[in-house]
Amino acid sequence: MSRYSLAVGMARAEEIALLARQAEDAGFEALWAAEMSHEPFLPLAAAATSTSRIQLGTSIALAFVRSPWVTALSALDMDMLSGGRFILGLGTGLKRLNERWHGVAYGKPTPHIKECIQVIRLITENAHLGRPIRFSGQYYDLDIQGWQRPYPPQRERIPVFLAGVREGMIRTAAEIADGLLGHAIYSLPWIRQTVLPSVARGLAQAGRERSAFHLCLTVCCAAGKDRAAARRAAAATIAFYATVNTYEPLFAAFGGEYRRIQAAVLRGDTADMVDAVSDQMIDAFAVAGTPEEAREKLAAYAELADSICLAPPDQLIDPAETEEYRRALLATFGR
Repeated sequence: MSRYSLAVGMARAEEIALLARQAEDAGFEALWAAEMSHEPFLPLAAAATSTSRIQLGTSIALAFVRSPWVTALSALDMDMLSGGRFILGLGTGLKRLNERWHGVAYGKPTPHIKECIQVIRLITENAHLGRPIRFSGQYYDLDIQGWQRPYPPQRERIPVFLAGVREGMIRTAAEIADGLLGHAIYSLPWIRQTVLPSVARGLAQAGRERSAFHLCLTVCCAAGKDRAAARRAAAATIAFYATVNTYEPLFAAFGGEYRRIQAAVLRGDTADMVDAVSDQMIDAFAVAGTPEEAREKLAAYAELADSICLAPPDQLIDPAETEEYRRALLATFGR
């Protein structure tokens, strides 16, 4: 059976520390922090202060908006703070956000991310040795001399997971990363027909065994006594992701709903966006309902993955509601 992990948000440090300790005590395998409304490393640093066993990972840190040197040092710092429990989860992010929000060059995402991970590993594995670190590629040209990180690393190698939604990036993750971070908008058919075959192709191309690779599926999960409210919250997150053009292929089976959501976005009508998400879409893209229903529905995902990251609905709803669903996940899936 797959192991459960939990997506964590942003709050006061003591609140995050308490949540992390509760998740560890409840038997969760990992905590994951995303980068969108907040920076992904800082919540994990707070979580490290109150825990000793649970793994801590970024899901994701944007790879191209930081220099590989900064990302490598952040990973080394987090691994030290946590006593060797950190997982560096990276993603390319969307081209538009990289270029318009961050003012950085996006390049061709597959060769760019391959090179980025190569440089990060070069730095994390050699920073303490005091010898020159050189790299010359298409996207990065580094010549680090006369510097040595004065702290020995916690481990010889920090795990690097890569996020992917479509075939190319999923295959790339299987080729070069230690694991894949699945997107919350995966449906079960997408996992079976796209994710698993792409992972297999990537592993075969790299000559790697499946046992050397970790598949972590993220599932948008809303469990509550108020079944209708839980499903409405999940619908809001689904509607949000349906506005991202990159994800359009995932919604191919729901063309009518997808077009209605797109039209509502243009009108600025958030309520109609959520109304456009049918019951069939909720069942396809989320696990939502009573706690008993959530446990039953999640079993189908658990059969396909090494671990499951449970993510509460967090788009187009009040943040306080998101936190209620996060705590419900602790109660529903904790031991």
